[in-house]
Parts: sequence; structure tokens; C-alpha cells
Amino acid sequence: MDWLSWLRGILVVALFGWLLEALQPASALRRYTRLVIGLLLMVAVLQPLASIWRQRLPVLAGSFWHDPDVQGLLQQGALLQGQEQSQTMVAYRREMAAAGEAAAMSVVGRAATGVRVTIGGGDAPSAATVTMRGHPAAATRQAVQQAVATALGISPGAVRVDSSEGGLAP
Repeated sequence: MDWLSWLRGILVVALFGWLLEALQPASALRRYTRLVIGLLLMVAVLQPLASIWRQRLPVLAGSFWHDPDVQGLLQQGALLQGQEQSQTMVAYRREMAAAGEAAAMSVVGRAATGVRVTIGGGDAPSAATVTMRGHPAAATRQAVQQAVATALGISPGAVRVDSSEGGLAP
């Protein structure tokens, strides 16, 4: 854009504004008309800067993202995000196991119950293994299975009840 066309654009906006203001009757609306004309005049004056900005912006943005320091920060951010997700999954798995263990203990009434939870692809529990001391009856196994399934929000078929002789299985 050359300076002559830029000057011509400013003059056209100024003349259009003057004509519009001269034809408008004196009213409260005249104040808003002046505001709009002033904004249009500012846009006409700043138009060369906007065209320079549009030409230089892709170059500036491209050089920013390819800067080695920025790339290093992005890699560190991705690493920290992965670590945070794994820590969150460990804490979530622990909380789900505690909920399953509390449900099993409410049925059995003894602290010799361990629950191991498997998390599926959708970040929700998909299966659980309950380890109980001794050889519980089939009705007890079924009640524990149902309680743990309800607590974890999974189907009773996804809960396996194991028994151990001396203590809890590792």
C-alpha cells in the first residue's frame, strides 16, 4: 500500500464523516455518529501498520516456536504432564482399592481383606481382585463380589474373589 492511496483513504473517510454529520439533525444520536466516524478514521490511519503486522506475524510466530529454549520448555512441560498423570493414576487406583476394601469389609467384617483394582482404558475401574483369609463360603464370596462391584461401579463378573491360607497374597 503506497502512501498516496493511504492518504486518499483517510480523506474519503473524513469527507464521508463530515457529510454524514452535516446531514444529520441535531440530536443525541449525533454523539454516537461522531464516535463511529472517529473509530473509522482511526482504522484508516492505522491501516498501514495492520498490513505490516499481517506480513510479519507468521515470521515472528514461526521463529518463536522453533526457538531451542521454547522447544526445551515444551518438552519439560510434556514430561511433567506425564509424571503428573501417572501419579494421579496411582492415587486413583489406591482410592478405588480402599473403597473396594471398605465394601468387602462391610460384608466380611474383618480386616484381612485386600483388594487390587485394575484400571481400564477409560480411566475407570474395569476389574478387581479381592483376597480374603481362609476359605469363605460361596454366599460370602458372592456377597463380597456384589459389594465390591457396587462400590467400584463395575459388573459383579469383573470381581474375582481369591482366598489365602495364612495371610494376604502379595
